[in-house]
Amino acid sequence: METEENFLESCLFFNTNTLSRYLLKLAEKEFKHLNLSPAHASLLLWVYDDPGISPKQLSQKLHLTPSTITRFVDALEKKALVTRKAKGKSAFISPSKKGLELKVPIAIAYKKLYLTYTKILGAEIANQLSFSILKTHQKLADYLDRNE
Repeated sequence: METEENFLESCLFFNTNTLSRYLLKLAEKEFKHLNLSPAHASLLLWVYDDPGISPKQLSQKLHLTPSTITRFVDALEKKALVTRKAKGKSAFISPSKKGLELKVPIAIAYKKLYLTYTKILGAEIANQLSFSILKTHQKLADYLDRNE
């Protein structure tokens, strides 16, 4: 008979959530000096790559709900890091001048994060794990899209 501990050790949901919490701690450490959460930094990366991006596009790219995107944009707008321009019922998000000043520091913080977890895990394991997680979330997203 399988024990509860053994079940959790083999549970993808449990293990990915645990992994996520540890990675978040590492990421928060790297982004703390920017006074920016890793999630907000991720949104900014998409805004840098596609100025004038819509909240709907951000929601799709970041795999977050529209209400979460709205909260993130509100917070970044309050910090004067993005601008939101309304056109009819649509909104378009662009980096502000102040936001653009963080582009390089955000890239450096992500690079330091990558180097930290790669040093801990080893490059081969870190890269294999990242690719496996990407493939896994794509399969789960496809399944959910077909079955909702």
